[in-house]
Amino acid sequence: MAVTFLSVGHFCYDVSPNGYILGGSASYSTLTARNLGHHARAITAVGANFDRQNPLLDGIKTVYCESSETTIFDNQYDEKGHRQQFILGSARKLKGADVPVEWRTSNIVYLCPIANEVSAELVHCFSKDTLIGATPQGWLRQWDASGRVEAKRWATAEQILPYIDVLILSDEDIRAYPNELERYIQLAPIVVLTRGARGATLFQNGAQLESTAYSVTEIDPTGAGDVFATSFLIDYYQNRTVERALNFAHCVASFAVEGIGTSCIPKLAQVLLRLKI
Repeated sequence: MAVTFLSVGHFCYDVSPNGYILGGSASYSTLTARNLGHHARAITAVGANFDRQNPLLDGIKTVYCESSETTIFDNQYDEKGHRQQFILGSARKLKGADVPVEWRTSNIVYLCPIANEVSAELVHCFSKDTLIGATPQGWLRQWDASGRVEAKRWATAEQILPYIDVLILSDEDIRAYPNELERYIQLAPIVVLTRGARGATLFQNGAQLESTAYSVTEIDPTGAGDVFATSFLIDYYQNRTVERALNFAHCVASFAVEGIGTSCIPKLAQVLLRLKI
């Protein structure tokens, strides 16, 4: 059955050799939800230079909050796959008042900041029946005057984690502060730590569960974490089984790394052909 999936975070542009391409956790996640057959919604903020008619976003109901800038990232990867980011613009913050009343009962809400734009108050804006998931990468970033992005500790973790259902993050997110993981595990009901091709670990009620990634040829890892998170939240909402949700999420994410940008986010029919039961 189709669910309503709402992402809260910036649509952005990523710099590529061919110019700007659509990026941001909110875009990857809503495109994933849409492609899997669900009702995708987004609350975002963009500047005048953002193409709101981009056909890639067809079928996604979006609240565009006006901003003086669009968030723009230049992602550079070294030979080991580690990323150095530069931020070339940053749109305004998103607050509780930006959420339409009729969207506050969405089945799933995905808080997915990329530039510290999601205010902590947003965790209190939704129905008690809403499954709230989050990825923290945007809360873990700061940047200097040149735009070079650096890691920082999550200042608002205590204001957010006790009020959500699932936190999904990557080992790259906490590479600078690996000891922070234990703090997150103590605060959030479910924590999923992803490790790319090396799979993921789920922490819940003092126990941990290991899961295996699908073996594919990786072309571009950008956005795969958001594809994984979206797929996990959807399957977990529908079935409430973490083992099944992990397997489904690994399967969907395996498609996302096989091409550039959003081009390889799969349709449900493709996923079902690859899914290991």
